[in-house]
Amino acid sequence: MGQTGSYYRPTSINDLTDDDLLKIFSYLNLKDKILSTRVCKRWRDLLKHPSIWKRIDVTAYKRLAHKTLWSNAAELQQVLQKHETIALEFLETYAGHSTTSINLGELVNNDILIHLRESCPNLVHIKLTKLVAKHPNIKLSLLPRNLRVINLRLISFREKHMQARISSHMRDFVVEPFLFLHHLSLDGATISCALSKQLSLSTKLSTLRLQSCVLRPSMTEDFEILTTQLNNLTQLDLAFCRFYTEEVLEVVLRCIAINLTSLRYCGFHCLLPSPHRKFDEFLKFISPDGSLVRLHLSGMQGITPRVFSEFTQRNQNLEILHLRFCKTINDESVVSIATNLQHLKELKLSGCRDISKHGYRQLAHHPSLQVLEIAEMNIALEAILFVARSLPCLIHLSLSPTEHKVCAKVLRKERPQLVVSVARLDYQEYLDHF
Repeated sequence: MGQTGSYYRPTSINDLTDDDLLKIFSYLNLKDKILSTRVCKRWRDLLKHPSIWKRIDVTAYKRLAHKTLWSNAAELQQVLQKHETIALEFLETYAGHSTTSINLGELVNNDILIHLRESCPNLVHIKLTKLVAKHPNIKLSLLPRNLRVINLRLISFREKHMQARISSHMRDFVVEPFLFLHHLSLDGATISCALSKQLSLSTKLSTLRLQSCVLRPSMTEDFEILTTQLNNLTQLDLAFCRFYTEEVLEVVLRCIAINLTSLRYCGFHCLLPSPHRKFDEFLKFISPDGSLVRLHLSGMQGITPRVFSEFTQRNQNLEILHLRFCKTINDESVVSIATNLQHLKELKLSGCRDISKHGYRQLAHHPSLQVLEIAEMNIALEAILFVARSLPCLIHLSLSPTEHKVCAKVLRKERPQLVVSVARLDYQEYLDHF
């Protein structure tokens, strides 16, 4: 009660207009959206608005048990882990004309794909995982043909024993062309003649990810067709691919000599008898006009300092460079990076043990380096601190756990804006696995 006798009523969230609440709801994840329908009738009605369901991630339902749409929460949790019926019921309720992006994860069947094709005409992005392991009878020919971004994880690098079961999936996938496709991920796919011909019709394709693919001698011509006819291709990901002969690798080296801006290729997954013989030649082929901006070569061996120096001179616009566990990268290579790559913003050198503290001092005063990862290396703490203090644009430094404990305390006081974290060296797991 104030001096004037008027009563002060605090502001409630329900005082907001419907438009304001819709804007707030648009930032919630799937779980919070569903649970918010239980608050009141007004919220439940608002959460049925199509603008709320432009992007849908059905995978969150694997951890969600609620009574909003179904009466028995325990039964729902059990059904979600084994079947796709609940996902279909959810999509029939919420997915519609306004839906543009959807992540189904493992919760997919042919009925779901039919519903998306018929009820979601504006759908442009879809993501599916573990198709071969859990959905051997899925028909990818049912995918909507107006998609612009497709992420299909047929198999992962740990499921390479299922490679023989992929052929039926790929036959369905290439029944009709995707004329509007911009981004395609086919993890574990087989590079067939039918796939190459259909993708060559996707003239707008700019990003292609073929992780965990197997390239046998019989597929070399198909791969050459695939890469040479995609004139707009600027980003290529061949991580964890396996090449069985040197002839296959030579074809790959010749085909990727195109105007890419981003390339990811982890050389340690080559299954050649002597897999390090061609990697110097690899750098000679790639980006002849210097258009490359992002390059991931983690695990690639046999790169000599001379060839690497020529590569950096040719690609001086490089902004992101990953050289994790490249054992032949040494002080001379770091000198080439510091001298030629003046626009470099992100550099990862974890596991490059041939680089001494003198090599790292060459990075001092680099004008644009913002992210640096130097873990699992034979380098003194003094050299790490010297580099961190001398880089004017550095905002993120990743180190090994032991080095992180010491350097984080020191740098937190000297450069509070600098983020010092523990490097996640997931590539080491892949190295041990293969």
